[in-house]
This record gives sequence, C-alpha cells and structure tokens, in this order.
Amino acid sequence: MIKAGIMGATGYAGAEVLRICASHPEFEVAVITSDSEAGQQIADIYPAFHGVYDNLVLEPHATDSLLSCDVVFMGVPHKAGMLHAPRLVEAGVTCIDLSADFRFAHAADYEAAYHVQHAAPELLERATFGQPETNRAALDELAARHAAGEAVIVGCAGCYVTASILAATPALAAGFVNPNAPIIVDAISGITGAGRKPSARTHYCSGDESLEAYGLPLHRHQPEIALSYGRTLSDAHTPVAGDASVRPAPAHVIFTPHLAPLKRGILATVYLPLAKDAEINDASLHRAYEKAYAKSNLVTALPQGVWPKTGAVAGTARAHVNASLNPNERMIVAMAAIDNLGKGAAGQAVQCANIVFGLAEDAGLGGVACAS
Repeated sequence: MIKAGIMGATGYAGAEVLRICASHPEFEVAVITSDSEAGQQIADIYPAFHGVYDNLVLEPHATDSLLSCDVVFMGVPHKAGMLHAPRLVEAGVTCIDLSADFRFAHAADYEAAYHVQHAAPELLERATFGQPETNRAALDELAARHAAGEAVIVGCAGCYVTASILAATPALAAGFVNPNAPIIVDAISGITGAGRKPSARTHYCSGDESLEAYGLPLHRHQPEIALSYGRTLSDAHTPVAGDASVRPAPAHVIFTPHLAPLKRGILATVYLPLAKDAEINDASLHRAYEKAYAKSNLVTALPQGVWPKTGAVAGTARAHVNASLNPNERMIVAMAAIDNLGKGAAGQAVQCANIVFGLAEDAGLGGVACAS
C-alpha cells in the first residue's frame, strides 16, 4: 500500500480525497491534518466516515507524521501549500497540491494572479501542471522522475480551469480557432467551490434560489485558462509544436464565473471564434472531440446533440463534453460538465497521483453518477 496523508482533510476537497481513498486499491490514508480542528476524529466532523475511519484523528498541518508518508494531498488554500511543500519534498514526500501554488511554471505568473510573493519558487521546476487529458506527456515525465527516486510536485488544475480546458482543447488543438480573437468562457459552479468556510454569499438564505456572477472584471482563474489556451493555440498554429524553449503568449480570454444554488458541479460554456481558413461542419467538429478523448477513461465526448449537464457527473471524477458549430456567426460553442469536487479537485488529484505512482489512471475513480 502507498501511505498517504491529507492536509486540510476537513475542507470539502480534502474530505473528498479521503472519501475516494476509502475505496482506492493502493492509497491508504495514515495521516490527516487540520489546524483548526486538530485532536478531533474525522468521523465526528463528517458522520459518513463512521465505520470507515473511526480511529483517524486530525493533527496540525506542521505534524512530523506527514514526513513518513509516500504522498501528501494538500487540500489547503493557496499560500499555505507552498509554505509546507519544502519540508515535505526535502523528506522525500511527493506532493499533490489542490491549490494554485504550483500550477504556474513561472513565479511571476502566480504572483500576478494571486497578488502574493511565491514562497518557494525554487520548487516550481519540480512541479508539473496537473490536468491529465491535456498535459499527460509532462505527467508521464514526472512519473519517470518519481520512479527514479525524486520527490515531485503536481499543481492540480483549478475546477473552473479544468472544465474550461476540457471544453475547448479539441477545437483549439485542431486549429479551428482564431488565435487572435477573444474567447469567451461562461461558467457556473456549485457552492462547495467557494470552500467550507461560510460567507455572506454562500449562506443558505443568500445562495438558495439565486444565481450571480462574481470575481469581475478579472477572476484569478482567468490567467490559468489563458495560459493553457495559449499553449494549445501555439502548438496548433506554429510549425514546431510543443517546443519547450518557446513560451507561448496567453490567449485572449474573457472569463465570467457564476454561483448557482447547487451543492456541487460546474458547467462551462466556451465561445470560440473560427479561424479564417477553418472549413468545418458539425460532423467534423464532433469527430475532433471524439478523437481527442477516445483514449480517456474519465472524459466522454457525448453524442451529437446531447449536451453536458452537471447531474450526470455529480459525485464522480468524470467529465462530459460536446461542441456545436454556429456557421452564421462562425463560432464554436463548446461545453463541459464536471463535479467541482471530483474532476475539478479531489478526483483529478487522485488521477494525477495514480499517474505519478505508475498506477492505472482511473484507479479508485470508476464510479458513475446516480442516473440523471
């Protein structure tokens, strides 16, 4: 068994990692942490864990118990992960970070998006962006380094970012999209995406029966989406695709997030202007999506005319995608539905850890949503 720790196990994402690991064939959770609830049993906070984790007691984040783990899932807010990662890596522990601290290859990009100085920029070269369907080659390289004995870091993609990437990447990679035109991303999230700590916005009386946009004019996930789209566009429109020495320019992205009265789920709708020379129809567009995800165990390109919905992926690490062509406006409308705590956070973190440890990518992640 692979000894796992979970930092921030009482947060929604951390608790979801714990739930997934309860039925994982290889990851055995030995250490869980929470500074605010240290000393309590996790089953007293989440009754679902009675009979599963009855004797698992929360320790402070700084506990030395984490140093004996093979892998630590860091479900703590941004700014916290980069403070704890150095001592974990030094002890030989691989880190799977669910926050934003290791998503960017360059500290300057992180600092511009989050308005805080990166506390461990020297570790960024050990880190790889954790979005398996679109960054698999880099994760495989990370797995090789791990197999050679190196403690490595995965900076898992954000929930909005994951849905936005999965919706748009097949069209971007096929060269169908104008690289110079703005791409519009409208995304709707369930309230668990705001974290466990309550606020005026997430209070039941504020969130129920209401839908609102927030984080305008420049949400902090926008740069992550723009950089990812920019890399894919660069590969699609330059003669030498994937040249690591070239740092692609970010795409032009207008991103508007919305909060919906759902517990969990994200639906992203992406409007992609066609390239001037793109001659496609719905059938060829759909073939591009089917081809892009043909080998994926967790992402499904739905049949033509069937549109993603959050209920069909709730509680899972799965994603549903589809796209349609608006020929009059020369625009592709692409959609993705994910569970923000599943494929958008904990499920994707476990998927990345599976790859790094040489396991089946979907180990422990085979569940499907309740029929809907």
